[in-house]
Amino acid sequence: MKGLLVKDYYIIKSSLLILAVVFIIIGTSLSYLSTPWVLTVLATVLLGMIVTTTITLDKTSGWIKTVLTTKISRGTYTDSKYISYLGLSLIGLVFGIVFGYIASTAIGKNNDGAMVFVCVSVAMALLAGGIILPFYFLADETKSILGSIIAYPVSAGVFIGLFLLLGNQLSTYVIIITVSLAVFIISWILTKKVLLVKDL
Repeated sequence: MKGLLVKDYYIIKSSLLILAVVFIIIGTSLSYLSTPWVLTVLATVLLGMIVTTTITLDKTSGWIKTVLTTKISRGTYTDSKYISYLGLSLIGLVFGIVFGYIASTAIGKNNDGAMVFVCVSVAMALLAGGIILPFYFLADETKSILGSIIAYPVSAGVFIGLFLLLGNQLSTYVIIITVSLAVFIISWILTKKVLLVKDL
């Protein structure tokens, strides 16, 4: 497991500079148009999405077929990707909160919307991850891209639906995050089970 995570780290490291540039450009624009707290969502989503790149590279290079002939099981491989996704999303969340707070303070805006954007970040990461990762594991590249396209609108729809249904209160945030976490865990379990019998 540790070796798989380290391998992904070296792949991801080469993309961090590009992501930083994208984050600064898009983040600055969105912060100006709405609120700096949108940086939280952007950072969480951008960092989490990198994991899909590692899955694609593993498949196209044939590395995944090679490594599964060793002692590394399909379950361990799946676990490493889901753990990487969670770890990177968490780093993105913390990064986004810090920069959102700094930007809000710098331009003199209040932090009233912080809780909403933190909840959106967590919900989007877990719900979208629960949809995207199975696509990248189990489908071809075209269908994987399709999964990425539909994952975020679906996740946003679930969030907005629950938010409108339950209202803007702390219990709503707890319910949304709980539902999102449940979807992610179910996705993790089912992906492992299917991958165990699927021909790669």
